[in-house]
Amino acid sequence: MRREEQKARDAARPGWRSMLGGAVLLLLLGIVAYVGYQIMHLLNPPNTYETVLTATVEDKVQAEGVVLFEETLIPGGGDLGYLVEDGARVSAGTVVAEVYTGSGQSALRAALSALDEQIELLERAENVSSTQVDSMIQERAAALYDLLDAADHGDAAALDRAREDYLLAQNKIQVVTGEAGDFASQIDALRAEAAQLQSQLGAPAQITAPLTGYFVRASAARQLTQPASAILAMDAATLQSQLDAGLDAPLGGCAGKMVAGFSWSFCGVCSAEEAQKLLRADGTPLRDTVRIRFPGQTDEALPAELSEVTIDEASGLARFVMRCDSVTGDVLRLGQAEAEVIVSETTGLRVPAAAVHYVLESELEEGASSAPEAAGAEVENYVPGVYVKYGNLARFRRIDPVDDEHPLVTDGTYIIVPPKGTAGSVSEVRLYDQVIVEGQNLYNNKLLS
Repeated sequence: MRREEQKARDAARPGWRSMLGGAVLLLLLGIVAYVGYQIMHLLNPPNTYETVLTATVEDKVQAEGVVLFEETLIPGGGDLGYLVEDGARVSAGTVVAEVYTGSGQSALRAALSALDEQIELLERAENVSSTQVDSMIQERAAALYDLLDAADHGDAAALDRAREDYLLAQNKIQVVTGEAGDFASQIDALRAEAAQLQSQLGAPAQITAPLTGYFVRASAARQLTQPASAILAMDAATLQSQLDAGLDAPLGGCAGKMVAGFSWSFCGVCSAEEAQKLLRADGTPLRDTVRIRFPGQTDEALPAELSEVTIDEASGLARFVMRCDSVTGDVLRLGQAEAEVIVSETTGLRVPAAAVHYVLESELEEGASSAPEAAGAEVENYVPGVYVKYGNLARFRRIDPVDDEHPLVTDGTYIIVPPKGTAGSVSEVRLYDQVIVEGQNLYNNKLLS
């Protein structure tokens, strides 16, 4: 029996060995396959794609300087209550502020202003025609969208305007549809309440505008520490040193200021290298093609005209003067400020610079595989472009060569190219094309895996 059992054990051992050997072999095959897969990916990495989208790029000059106005200070002081918003245009003699002598007068004026606003809205709502229902519904919808947009951006001034527009449109609809016969009784009640508040407010001393122009409160404005004539006489190095020391201060000792007219100037300084962008090819300043914006103060870019650009190579600085005929409340508050001078704006398709290839034009015509990248070859023999995914094929799309008519416009690691069909352009790139950013052995009409 023992011999038979031993023989059975000996017969079973080769089976276990075979199974163990098979498992080890499978494991080794798996490791080899994985390593081979990784090597293949290293030698032939998969194509990577990026969708072409529209972008706008500004060519701009960063500068620092001062805003120069033709301004007049408004005398006055004390506990002031302003009746006019910053940037509002008023006529000479208009009451812009009141001097309060009691602690509750400010709150009374605020309540009185709110009542006057309600009365005005109701009076305007009564002056409507029944044929305007459709337009009024559209006005209400537009005002609602503006209201939501202003709330989303946290713009208090826009929120107030949108709220007034919405209430006005809603009141008009109520009158036209018969939901409200008229607002006469409400207006009378509000007027009575306003008269009561006015009697409590009394007759505070008034501060009036000395001339016709744009008004700015003292607390919201800055005042230059040197006259405009002295600033305009400074060279680039002197202006920079004065800006470093500070050329403005809070506007104090008065109620505010009036800016006559809508024209103002900006005297700024920038690097000599960047100042080249402000000049034409003949060395004269750009005229009517520039805009100016004050980042951190306003997002609006205003059209302007350069009148002077002086480059000081010794200091590496440049001084320039520009004039603008558009004014806003945000600009009126400024003194010394950082600015962006926008010399050009390009809108086109955003293409990765790494995706650009140079291919022999003859090979494109023959449909052959592309030659290696141009390296010391004649530029005119090569066509710049990108490969895009067209179904399961790689198609070559031309872009414009860089020249005087098609300057290189970059946006970080991207270039801006005109879309297909643009006048004066040979570009074949289209919006939403899938550009091949990385790929091996690309050529026109190559089958993509």
